[in-house]
Amino acid sequence: PPAPDTAASTSAAPSRLMDDFACVNGNITASDASEAAPALIIVTGLIGIAFSVFLLKLVSSIALDVASNNEPLVGSEPINGADVAEQNARLLELYAAITTGANAFLRSEYKLCGIFIVLAFPAMSVLIAWGDKEDGKWEWKNGWLSGVSFVVGAITSIVCGYIGMRVAV
Repeated sequence: PPAPDTAASTSAAPSRLMDDFACVNGNITASDASEAAPALIIVTGLIGIAFSVFLLKLVSSIALDVASNNEPLVGSEPINGADVAEQNARLLELYAAITTGANAFLRSEYKLCGIFIVLAFPAMSVLIAWGDKEDGKWEWKNGWLSGVSFVVGAITSIVCGYIGMRVAV
């Protein structure tokens, strides 16, 4: 039997892969199929935010009260009324200490993040503008857009960390 034509079988796969893309002036550009991507990104982002708000309300509804759980721990005795008030006071004291520590941590971390952002933004912008230069002209648009994207991402990360800490503490 004749040997299968391997050149024909391997060339079909890349053409199927590249159906959604076209080469224009040496650059690969997406076809119409990828125009739905921004909508998909926005919709999934909104779903994520809605789910986060739901979980925040769920966690916030939990009371800081020793007596809220009527079941004693394994191997311990049930809590009587006098112990509940004392244990609630201790629980609130521990909660305040944890909150103070978390706030101190965030303050220190965000100072370092702020210094890094202030130093990295201009360096990144200049280096990208220099690296993308064509015909001896620096591409300041690319540099500044990349730098601004970095700052927006860093601020978004900081806000997410803050929200996460507020939910946890």
